[in-house]
Amino acid sequence: MPDFYLVSTELREPYDPRACHIVRRLRSELRDDLALVEVVPPLPHHVYDTKEELRWLVLASRHQGASVFSVSEWPVSVYICRLKGKDKPESDVVTSDDLTILDWGEVRQGTA
Repeated sequence: MPDFYLVSTELREPYDPRACHIVRRLRSELRDDLALVEVVPPLPHHVYDTKEELRWLVLASRHQGASVFSVSEWPVSVYICRLKGKDKPESDVVTSDDLTILDWGEVRQGTA
């Protein structure tokens, strides 16, 4: 069962909601509430103009005080990010320079 569903809030042609499974919590020098998620089904490469489809994303809440790890109110506004040059980090620590923001989105409790 997915932890939540991800949708884009900025794309002109948004994709259908994607189930997300939290793989683990990550931290950077700026924040400690980044979520490495597996996206099911993966996003096709043309959505964000990537070389391959995206199965792994890093999500970070956009608003101070909100977190995907302790949701008090749905939906949660997030930055949709990916790691530069690799799918998954080797450790729980990443640098902000290693992340690229692809989009703004929301995580929702259900698919609607």
